[in-house]
Amino acid sequence: MHCLFFHNNRIADWIGTHPDRPYQEVNATLFRTSADKAIALMEDANLVMSKITSSDSFSSELMTAAQQSNQKEVERMIQSTGIKKKPKITYNPDGITMNFVDYAGDKECCHIITQLRWL
Repeated sequence: MHCLFFHNNRIADWIGTHPDRPYQEVNATLFRTSADKAIALMEDANLVMSKITSSDSFSSELMTAAQQSNQKEVERMIQSTGIKKKPKITYNPDGITMNFVDYAGDKECCHIITQLRWL
């Protein structure tokens, strides 16, 4: 469940002074920045997917390392693909999840999550 709290009723005050427009004016700066950073994350995810699909030895070694719970080796292998942003990597007997995250200033602005099954 997500809850939003607005300090000093800022939205209610704004709506009260702009009854024909129930939302604040649009400022797409952060939105555009998020999209730009997401493109870079997609490029990183693509590097990993390309390496997995193009190399039998890489994909087999990655699965083996994950199935042996060798987190350092899994991270090293993913990093070796040439990515710029290190994803949070988790795995289980069914597959692997990579969560690529970037920030705009101190705010998380975008996530690209890949989940690949091997069972």
